[in-house]
Amino acid sequence: MRAMLHRSSRASWILWPLLLIPAACSKRNLDLGDGTGRIGPSDGGPVTGTDGGPSDGPVGTADGPTLLPDARIMRLDATESGCVAAAILLPWTQTSGVAMHLSVAASSDAIAVMNRTSTQLDVRTFARDGTALGSFQFESDAQFGAYHDDRFLLVARGTTGDFAATSVGRTLMGGTRLGTATATISEHILGAIALPTDVVVLTDENFVSFAAGGGQPWSGVLGTADKDAFKTGRLYGLATQSNDVLIAWGTSTALRLAVLSNGGKVAARADDGSFFGFLGSQNASAIAYGGGLLLFDSNPVRLTQIGFDLSRQSLGQNTQLRTFYRATAQVAAITLQNRPVGFWLTVFPATDASQGVTTHQLYGCALDPANPATCVSTSLIAATGLGGYGVGGDPVAAAALPDGSGFAIAHTDVYGQSWLRMADLSCAVPSGGGP
Repeated sequence: MRAMLHRSSRASWILWPLLLIPAACSKRNLDLGDGTGRIGPSDGGPVTGTDGGPSDGPVGTADGPTLLPDARIMRLDATESGCVAAAILLPWTQTSGVAMHLSVAASSDAIAVMNRTSTQLDVRTFARDGTALGSFQFESDAQFGAYHDDRFLLVARGTTGDFAATSVGRTLMGGTRLGTATATISEHILGAIALPTDVVVLTDENFVSFAAGGGQPWSGVLGTADKDAFKTGRLYGLATQSNDVLIAWGTSTALRLAVLSNGGKVAARADDGSFFGFLGSQNASAIAYGGGLLLFDSNPVRLTQIGFDLSRQSLGQNTQLRTFYRATAQVAAITLQNRPVGFWLTVFPATDASQGVTTHQLYGCALDPANPATCVSTSLIAATGLGGYGVGGDPVAAAALPDGSGFAIAHTDVYGQSWLRMADLSCAVPSGGGP
């Protein structure tokens, strides 16, 4: 199961929050419409490979791979712990009043980190040692995430205006067409998920099945009253079970759930208008876990298990890694060696979260769903210098490596710089929170 959302964390991939703004093609947008099953740069660059697959060699010269000119590998420094093997200073800078939307995806041999703006999705790929491999810019609502083995999945508009699903390699310079689906001019992609025999896309207007070749309006799927459910709501997470899709979305204090077949038939539906507290659904996110979705929200961070029967089990709040009490931290959650691990900005090891001037560190919390109040172990990833009300707007995104050996995590710091760090939990400090 693989899922992609705007902003995202992952549900096996996760990319997050929703951007409902129309976007123009960037000058380096991939051309998905040549009819050959391959993709290439629309600015005249070559399409590599002879079978529609990518050329997976490293970017560089005969002397070895070179680093993309606007990204720098930074080895360990005083702000990091022993968990971090390599750190890459990314080319994106967060400015005051402009939110940055980072997301991360991992294949068997590469890490992709993305920055979504109102005009484009900027994708950079790296090897596990931090070596830069490729970069490309797509339309702002394009979805990009892990797929199978060493492949990533790209869902974007082709030159005809219809949606195209494409399998691409780590250099982003070639790919194989998986399918197409008709699209309206006005709709915007909010999320995508790969099923065993299909790729399903959620837009603000339609439920789209690539197997069916097109979409069904939400008014026909959910009912006339919900025709604008995804124009006004935010998508929290997606999970799959066979060819069914579990969807969690909502607005303000409301949590809305549905299970749909890939054909768009509703199997189950539930709404809880007062699920979220006074901070609302700000930064709520969910990953695929436990045969459904594991939802993170609130302050202190709360965990809720959602099943495909739409049951909702409140597992409790984590009271160990505190965040400034007037903000809701962005939780980047992954599953690592069958255990959920959440990463967020926290005053930990301090316990007083009432002061806006207290700086926050980026920590990982290995969680026991039966006892989430205390982390099984904690792992310092980086000191960020961030604090105050803005903590809720500072992005954190992560993806587990498919072999379970570690993860990649992206975040910002007090200077507005963005970072990608390759890490594991070797520095984890046990705290007695579970088995």
